[in-house]
Amino acid sequence: MSPSEFPAPDTGGGVDSKIEINRAQPEVLRNSRVLVGATLAMSVFAAFIAACLLLLAMSFLFPLSDLTLERGRSASSWLLRAMIAGFASPWLWRLGRAMAGYQIQLNSRGVEFKLGTKKKPADLFLTWSQIADIKSRRSGIDQQYLIQGTNGSEATISSYSFFRPKKVACLIAARAGLDIHKA
Repeated sequence: MSPSEFPAPDTGGGVDSKIEINRAQPEVLRNSRVLVGATLAMSVFAAFIAACLLLLAMSFLFPLSDLTLERGRSASSWLLRAMIAGFASPWLWRLGRAMAGYQIQLNSRGVEFKLGTKKKPADLFLTWSQIADIKSRRSGIDQQYLIQGTNGSEATISSYSFFRPKKVACLIAARAGLDIHKA
């Protein structure tokens, strides 16, 4: 046999592209437990700070016999700060609890998004051929990536669902063989 009669390497059956090699390796993407724990700890810390600020505001208000305009303004400013910290505490708690359960599974068939809660599940499965486009947009401090399916379905990955949404979107784009476009 001459060398020209041998089949060319990497043609025919088998894995022949980097995308197919990446797709063959299953991967589960979750948020860091350390960062989720830090978010929950910040929630508890915000509640503690709110209680301390409330006590500070009360110290300016009482005794009422010593209440002046300046002490009243100081008390109201500390009370406003206590309210802000008080509202931040449950918001951070809900965010941390939700982010603890979010996950994305990448496998050879496609990508499965589990971005809901137990009460409101938001599961979506898209095969690699069903992913039509990946768009990015920035809204204030929130960075969002929209993965759109050919059937009209879409999944949104944001800074409020994953701590590193760009990394997640880049992994999906690499396996789907698509580029990320700005919306």
